[in-house]
Amino acid sequence: MLLKLVGNHHPQGVRLRDLITETGQDRSTVHRLLACLVEEGFLERAAPSKLYRLGMEAMQLGLMSAGMAPVVDRFRPVMQRVARQSGDTVFLIVRSGDHALCLHREEGPYPVKAFVVEPGSRRLLGASSVGMSILANLTDAEVLASYARHEAEYGRLRFTADRLMRAVRDARKKGYSEAQDFRSDETNGVGCSFKLSRGSFAGISIAAINSRMPPERRRELGQQLVHEVQAFAWSPETDREPPERKPARTRSA
Repeated sequence: MLLKLVGNHHPQGVRLRDLITETGQDRSTVHRLLACLVEEGFLERAAPSKLYRLGMEAMQLGLMSAGMAPVVDRFRPVMQRVARQSGDTVFLIVRSGDHALCLHREEGPYPVKAFVVEPGSRRLLGASSVGMSILANLTDAEVLASYARHEAEYGRLRFTADRLMRAVRDARKKGYSEAQDFRSDETNGVGCSFKLSRGSFAGISIAAINSRMPPERRRELGQQLVHEVQAFAWSPETDREPPERKPARTRSA
């Protein structure tokens, strides 16, 4: 019951007292069950708001119960193809609350690698190209609410609310997002997100050192990603994922 209730409130999060009211259980019982679900990864408690949202384990179960193959296995072929064609590093990212979680990485043949994130690491939405692309799929109110929940962290990333909204609108216009690694300023990337299921987002990004990412190449790679992910996007008309596509013919970057 608690998982279902938190899932219904997942985008904005839900407070402990609201869960107590909706379940009709006493505070100690609800708090104990929530603590167990958080410990096992089925829920997460976002700081500093302390709102509860679904965790990665719950999302993975949801994907498997929908009849999908394991997420990484499903996207590995297209990631390997893009990595081979571009020569650069390709990442698979999924949304986890207000953060983007890296699930997998494929390395291209170019000798200088751009390991800007490691599989299993989380970054705030907007701190990476896919994270920014995911924000672009949300409403302005949802983006600003996420900013308000993490204002201090966005500040460390040199993001004001206005700058974040400008980047979101740019990603909406292009269909993909561009982002420079804020930690070193030595790498650049492009990413494109899509709906993985009714309530979840995923995305694929390409990252490389700055010398391999001039504006015209970022544009070309971004457009390639938009084309690639179209076949994987959740279909609201059928409430299921579309069938597997044949590999696209794309020009080597």
